[in-house]
Amino acid sequence: MSHNQDPMSAHDVMAFLQKNPNFLLEHPYLLLDMNLHVQHHGAPNLALMQQRVLRDENTKLKKQIDSMVDSARENELIFKLFSDCQRALWYCNNFQELADILADTLSQSPKISVCQLIPYDVTLEELVTRRFNKLARYLGRLDLQEQKLLFSGFACQSVALYLLGPSDKPTAILAFASDCADHFSPNNGNLFVNELVSSLQMRLKELA
Repeated sequence: MSHNQDPMSAHDVMAFLQKNPNFLLEHPYLLLDMNLHVQHHGAPNLALMQQRVLRDENTKLKKQIDSMVDSARENELIFKLFSDCQRALWYCNNFQELADILADTLSQSPKISVCQLIPYDVTLEELVTRRFNKLARYLGRLDLQEQKLLFSGFACQSVALYLLGPSDKPTAILAFASDCADHFSPNNGNLFVNELVSSLQMRLKELA
């Protein structure tokens, strides 16, 4: 009949901690499960460590909540702006009116510095071939020559470009620019923009 292993003694725990002085630092969550407020030798220091861990966790949590709130507010504003834009498209009677309403409305978004609807011509052929070789959209960065071509030299840090019309005969490019380097990236969601692009495609086709 086997016997259960004897429980560790206080001496065993002390010996382990002496041999592994960084153990509690490497396992801070263990401190959260311990009652360290009994004033034995060394306990006050551990209690302070526990308080520091809790304070750090609370700070992280507060930052996460603040970030989520800011993101929710921004998404709410973007949704409203895009919805307003979609409704306004149907009252525009020509290309320039479409371009004006897009620029005026969507540039109100705090992280969109410029929004332009650019009619396609042969000067954009090289850019289209380079940036739209797989998809009808491009999110990321442009070189200085491309920035000058689309945004008249505006120093944008990231862009979102959407090719409108058939891939072999484009009508226009819907271009967004931001001075925030990570605002437009390939991993960004496209739900709001995709709906706007669909409406814009239909309106341009009707006005052609």
